[in-house]
Amino acid sequence: MDNEIRWWFAGFEEGLAALPEEERGTLLHSCAENCLQMGMLDFYRGVLERSGGDIDVFFQALGEMGGLDTEIVRPGKEFWLIFHQCTCSLHTQGYINSSLLCECSRQSVLHILRELWPDRRFAVDPEGTILNGAQDCRFHIIEREEA
Repeated sequence: MDNEIRWWFAGFEEGLAALPEEERGTLLHSCAENCLQMGMLDFYRGVLERSGGDIDVFFQALGEMGGLDTEIVRPGKEFWLIFHQCTCSLHTQGYINSSLLCECSRQSVLHILRELWPDRRFAVDPEGTILNGAQDCRFHIIEREEA
């Protein structure tokens, strides 16, 4: 690991912590979108295609893959997406170990849902993450009713 880059990320982490929550989400949403363009968005699009566009079949298919689990709480409306390890390169390569980085994962899930179901709106809430000391990264997903 490059110590100069590691040193830079320590400052980035401090700056991230100083941002108001909304601004942090905006910044990390851009990071999440960029990261997803490296292939994961295409992966999720493929799962959607194999699922025939059905959100329940989509989550069921994800749950049958290794490394994560899913739960359909209310068909078509409420789900759990559970990752058994943190796969973010910024964490796995030792650059950032702060739970603030988990907002990027939340933004990634939100972006995927918006891309796959553009006419629907979802809330995604982390209910424990590995960087917060939990065993898994658990994201609670609920379709929001439009006001």
